[in-house]
Amino acid sequence: MSMTTYDYNFDLAIREVGDQVTVTNNLGRTALYGELVYLAGYLGFVMDPDGIADAASGKIMPISGTFEFTTAQVEATDTFTAGKMAYFVPGGSSAAGKIVDAPESGSISVGMITGEQGTGSAQTAVQIRPFGARDGQALKVAKVVIDAATDYSTTGKAAQLPVGAYIVDVWNIATATASGGTAQVLNGASAVHTAIAMAVDGAVTRVAAGVDDTKLLVGTDAITVKTHASGDAGIVFIAYI
Repeated sequence: MSMTTYDYNFDLAIREVGDQVTVTNNLGRTALYGELVYLAGYLGFVMDPDGIADAASGKIMPISGTFEFTTAQVEATDTFTAGKMAYFVPGGSSAAGKIVDAPESGSISVGMITGEQGTGSAQTAVQIRPFGARDGQALKVAKVVIDAATDYSTTGKAAQLPVGAYIVDVWNIATATASGGTAQVLNGASAVHTAIAMAVDGAVTRVAAGVDDTKLLVGTDAITVKTHASGDAGIVFIAYI
């Protein structure tokens, strides 16, 4: 009896194989075998050897903390450094998504970089340990509620993150309309990111730029959330591992 083997696209290498889920492809093109995709709320790799045709259903293996993976599906001009976070920008009808070295609009936090191939600004592949249970790398979220009347100060409102935690994402939900309202996470006296809008009741805003990667590690300095002025109100979420 003969056996047919299929090579993954994007030079995908998986250390272990996990559970699979069925999703519908809405990318506007065929999703290739081994391609990292974001479909139906799942971030994972296409497992059907023939790929998943546009508008068809097929199986993907969601990433999890039970395995590491290496993929050439990267932004080649970025610089991947072990110990830093990796993010995924979903693809569309004209191109596959890509792993990037900093959050962008619409990007998804993936996990911690454990290795890379190529050189800075000429990367050919990246190795990632996804968020999950391995080695205590479960993703957690700290919530800071900002009250319009009482929580404005020049030093900010304290967030409860343990020493040794690594901040990977920040977003907020505004609970009041306040002209010019913003929220910003500080590590001690230093900004973790550029202030983001928190000005329109019900709006959700996520950090997309201005991240200082030297301030993501939580040490003995207080982690706080600072707002623009009294009257700003919302719920600020800080994701960390």
